[in-house]
Amino acid sequence: MNATRKRQKVSSACQRCRERKLGCDADRPCQLCTRAGAECVPRNGGRIDTAKPPERDSDYSRDDQTNRLGSEDTVIASESNIVNLSTMMFVETASNQHLVHDTSALPGGTKPMNCALPIAGSWRDLIGIELPADDVLDDCVKSFFLSVDWFMMVRIIELLYVFHEESFKRRYEEFLHQQRAYHDSDFLWICMLVIALGAHYLALEPPSNQNAVNYRQLSETLLSNIESHFLQIISSSTLETVQICILLGSFLLFNGRPNAGLGISGSGVKIAQVIGLHRESLWRERSQAKREEKRRAWWALEVFDKYAAIVFGRPCIIDDSDCDVGMVSDIQLGRQINLESSLLVYHQWKFRLYRILGPFLGRRRQQNRVKTVHTIHQQLLQWRRELPESLRLENYDQDSEHISLLQMQALNLQITYNNLQIIFHRTTAFQYNDEECKFRSADTRNNASLQQLLESALDISELYKYSSTMHASRRTHADMHIGITLFTAGVVLCAICLSQPMTTMSSRAKTGVMHIIRMCRNGSSSNQHLVSTQSLSILDSLVTVVLRGAAISQYNPTNSESILQPIREDSDLLDASQLWLWADNLNYESFNEIQNN
Repeated sequence: MNATRKRQKVSSACQRCRERKLGCDADRPCQLCTRAGAECVPRNGGRIDTAKPPERDSDYSRDDQTNRLGSEDTVIASESNIVNLSTMMFVETASNQHLVHDTSALPGGTKPMNCALPIAGSWRDLIGIELPADDVLDDCVKSFFLSVDWFMMVRIIELLYVFHEESFKRRYEEFLHQQRAYHDSDFLWICMLVIALGAHYLALEPPSNQNAVNYRQLSETLLSNIESHFLQIISSSTLETVQICILLGSFLLFNGRPNAGLGISGSGVKIAQVIGLHRESLWRERSQAKREEKRRAWWALEVFDKYAAIVFGRPCIIDDSDCDVGMVSDIQLGRQINLESSLLVYHQWKFRLYRILGPFLGRRRQQNRVKTVHTIHQQLLQWRRELPESLRLENYDQDSEHISLLQMQALNLQITYNNLQIIFHRTTAFQYNDEECKFRSADTRNNASLQQLLESALDISELYKYSSTMHASRRTHADMHIGITLFTAGVVLCAICLSQPMTTMSSRAKTGVMHIIRMCRNGSSSNQHLVSTQSLSILDSLVTVVLRGAAISQYNPTNSESILQPIREDSDLLDASQLWLWADNLNYESFNEIQNN
């Protein structure tokens, strides 16, 4: 370390960085606040040091930051472990002893590469199941990049975007023709997972396109095999392990096993942090392709974490202020790439959108809640105004027969934007009263949030106009995302009907609910998973509740507000699926009893 290097003074840090004991820079807004999508407020009376901030060129950077803290500050833990310390000691003494030690049993340790000797026999034998011919496997890989990667980067699903597609396919071709299985078993399992997911979506194609191959059976067999080896897979902390967690976790989340998907996602986050994926300053690779692959994996994991926080109504695992990873980019050097028309742009804008909502989803208590709501809302509106034309759904023909990937991305981006607006404004529009144990509809101060809630939900209900694009998207990895967003919008519109009876707003909301129910009914006919079917059942019952509530309001208007009790929000974020409990206030045992009456 260079002990004489000039450092940023703590007294010049902005308020946010000072509260979190972070290394702030001299620019305003500072880099950390910009990345977190937070307002950067200079410290009152503080002086901005215009000196150039120190470079983060090694694992010592966090220790440097700790040493910079004054006597009045709390010391924070360095992002290194005892194995890192021993390794650095070997490096400083020019010793190569660290290269021969097996540290796999120690936290943060690894197994030496020379301990993993080649395994005799074909990699097909290592899988333990019989696989179809190579051309069938190739079709599955192609299907994966068409059905999964475009949406995720890794959900790049919402993969070209967990992976760099060209790099993966080149490595896959080499792997496919190997006669022996080497120490790189992580890539073996990720190949099997890609094939399994590709086969799953091939099984959804018309039977005439499936030939004699049972893609559904192939997918189920491979997924079962991968799950049985999952503990073995995550025992090695590698980039491939993180990618497996993202892909397998998102697939389970979107295909009827959300709790298992959430647990696997959490495993991916912790493994990513162990290998330093959340900070580029910890990366040692010089290859731009490898660094880009890491960026894509991290951003996909971060979005997955935030998405899970939304659908489960629980805090994020990842704190944006702990992350320092650049935005994903196209690394096809030497070519002129029009990013406006590139599929990669979708992921860049999606990542920015989720990052805006990071402070809200992270559950940090804000000193000025009204100001925070206003600031985040303005950032969301600015994001929408700056969205490229190629990603605006209104620029595409509603009756188009040929649906491009860009068109599906535009639809899913609009769905995501409106869904986040709903999640953000829902708790402001419907306030919980601790003393009365009741939810109240929006007062005059919160009319703006209620109006935004209505407009965003109605925008989602209008997607029936793009039926061809919706149908194409629902045959891909985006299906469950669409289904849960339709459900969320439908439930919120029912809430508006109950809280604003006999009004124009209520009338508009009822029309929107009917459109959403029709779309859910069309989606449930595919039997791909139960999301649409279960959503439809709840929404049908909620319509009965709304009609019953309207009757109550007509004869006793003072009781209309009580229909919204009792639902308790959990730290400002409520799982939409819990809202059906509103029916409890009608004193019926079940929705069936309501219908029978």
